[in-house]
Amino acid sequence: MGCIFASVMNKALISIGSNENKEIIIVSCQLLLKEIFSKIIYSKTCITAPYGTNYKTDFINQLAVVSTDKTKDEVSSLLKSLEIKMGRTPDDKKKGKVIIDIDLITWNNDILKPEEMNRNYIKNIISELNTYL
Repeated sequence: MGCIFASVMNKALISIGSNENKEIIIVSCQLLLKEIFSKIIYSKTCITAPYGTNYKTDFINQLAVVSTDKTKDEVSSLLKSLEIKMGRTPDDKKKGKVIIDIDLITWNNDILKPEEMNRNYIKNIISELNTYL
C-alpha cells in the first residue's frame, strides 16, 4: 500500500501597488500572479494619495489572498522576481516612481509587515478578503 501525502496549503496576503501607468500595470501584475498562483482572490482596487516627500502621484492599490504549497521564502523570491520582470529598478524610489510594488504582508497567521497592516487602504479593503484568510 502506498502512502498519500497531502501538500500543506499556506495562505498569504499580498499587497500590490503602482503609481505609474497604474491600471495597465495592475492588470498585467494580476495576469503574471495568476501564472504563479492557481488559487488567488483579489480585493477591489483603490486609489490612495502619495505619502512621504518622494511620491507626487496617486497610487492604485489592491490586495490578494493566495493559497499555495510553496514556502514563504519561495513566494517572497517569486514576488521580488516579478517586480524586476515588470520593470522595477532600485533607483525608482528616489525618483518617486513605483512601477510595481508587491509585498508579502501575512503568511498563514503571521503578520510579516505590521506597518503595512496599518495603512488606511489595507484597513479599508481587507474586510473583503477576511473569509479567505
